[in-house]
Amino acid sequence: MRFHAIAALFAFALPLTAQNADSEPDVAAQIADTAAFTTREVGDGIVLRQRWFAKLFDGPQSLTVLELQRDRVTLRFDVEAPGKLTPTSTMAAQRGALAAINGGFFEPDARPRGLLRLDGTLLVPATAGQGSLGIDEHGGLLLAERPAGDWPEMREALGAGVVLLHEGKVVDHGERQRSIRHPRSAVGTTADGRILLVTIDGRTDKARGTSYEETAKLLAALGCTEAINLDGGGSSTLWVATLGVCNYPCDNLRFDHQGERAVANALLVYAPAVILVDDDDAELRGQGFVQVRDGTGIHGPDCTLWQGDGDGEVVFAAELPFAGKWRALLWTPKVKGAEGALRAEIAVGTQQPKLDGQTLRGKPGEWVEIGRFELAQKGRVAAHLTPARGAPFVADAVKFAQQP
Repeated sequence: MRFHAIAALFAFALPLTAQNADSEPDVAAQIADTAAFTTREVGDGIVLRQRWFAKLFDGPQSLTVLELQRDRVTLRFDVEAPGKLTPTSTMAAQRGALAAINGGFFEPDARPRGLLRLDGTLLVPATAGQGSLGIDEHGGLLLAERPAGDWPEMREALGAGVVLLHEGKVVDHGERQRSIRHPRSAVGTTADGRILLVTIDGRTDKARGTSYEETAKLLAALGCTEAINLDGGGSSTLWVATLGVCNYPCDNLRFDHQGERAVANALLVYAPAVILVDDDDAELRGQGFVQVRDGTGIHGPDCTLWQGDGDGEVVFAAELPFAGKWRALLWTPKVKGAEGALRAEIAVGTQQPKLDGQTLRGKPGEWVEIGRFELAQKGRVAAHLTPARGAPFVADAVKFAQQP
């Protein structure tokens, strides 16, 4: 299914503040410090970025961002609304999604406060002026401020909250809203073709939360030009199939991953999954392993070099969340010894590797395919690397990439 370009459509003139990200140098500078974020690849063209700020907007803040590239033909979105209050993680797992963020506001009986359109059928009309998500027939995502009624051009649509950003400017929602801080969820788009699903935690001593205006400024600092607010508070949840709940939902009033609230709807993301295992999490078997500095630092500051004269083996294991076809790829950094020959075997489930697989040679600074395999169901897989002809080799990371 081909993913079409995102459009951000706004039918009405919106009150804008005179401020934008450029007038908030401290926020922009902190966000620009990308090295301070924990970043991991979780899907084809999808990365998760997280950071805790000791002080941002006069208090501690916890930020989680799922960044998606819209040009991936495998990427598609969906709205899920099961008709009863259900955790975001449960909705996504039951539908086989790669990732999800909580959706719009709702009543205790799970009826949404605004637009809901599923599979081409209008279930609840839009409230005039409501920021909304639309999913077209190709699974593409659109953001719009909608008039009252239907959104017939969309296969699925969901009413959300206020518009936060329009054409790069912060939308003003009044003086009162500038002092009200809560956990927030939001969706934004950038001029260079990215989609950001964002949660900002709150209501704990580790995370204060943000106002509408602060949320908009943070999204602008992340590069967004258009953005809408989703339901927040205890509802704010961002989930990834390979990691679980990634932010710190506050419905249990603790700064952990257990405080997820049951909600009425969610935005689901579908794309091939990627699971990366660093050498720090690999199992080293035998003698002759040393840690050396990785000049690129792509997967941590060091990597594992085998230079022994006996038996050596590195095992990169992971739990894969989906059945189907997968590839395994090895990253070898640009360090002396990375060009050494090795053998690679992929073991699925309880299968034992033969350890006599094909001989490969590392290509410093590149991903090298070391095997392909198919899973009948989700489960454990392990890449076993052994030296070929006793030659030194470097193992820094293995990536398991799901095939479309």
